[in-house]
Amino acid sequence: MDQSNGLVFRTSARLMFLFLLLVGLLAWALVRAVLTLFLGKPTDLAVSVGSGVLYAVLFSGFSLLLHRGNWSAVEVADSALRLTERQRTALLPWQMIESATVHRPGPFAVLQVTLLPAVVAPTTTLRARIRAGKPVYTVNVGMLRPATDVLRAELARRLPPGGSSAHDPAR
Repeated sequence: MDQSNGLVFRTSARLMFLFLLLVGLLAWALVRAVLTLFLGKPTDLAVSVGSGVLYAVLFSGFSLLLHRGNWSAVEVADSALRLTERQRTALLPWQMIESATVHRPGPFAVLQVTLLPAVVAPTTTLRARIRAGKPVYTVNVGMLRPATDVLRAELARRLPPGGSSAHDPAR
């Protein structure tokens, strides 16, 4: 697809590293608390903090290296919408799309693209789920850059007339 007539949203490596670092630190703190509770002996605070930071940094670094090819991407172009997740892709012409909605705020945001009921889902590597008799594609977009507000604006601008808004009413 020609990138000159659209906008590409890709996962931010920096945001993903920070998110994984936070998850690693929380997991380490939980494990240390449970071990202290069951073993009953206090641990040295400096050793616990140092080992927790080391664990979180190594966990984040290895997770980035191992899962980098599985990150999400959304490409919004004049002719079609391309969704990519876990190295699976769906290319959806705008005429097939009934609605595109971003649900949930922050790093857990997802984009749900619903196709028109009369349209047969195209053969793609990204699998569509059937909801209310319509094919729905779901992609994680919380860590994409530019931010989800820009994605909402692009989707609202390009959806065919009569299509649902790209804004989540619950937000």
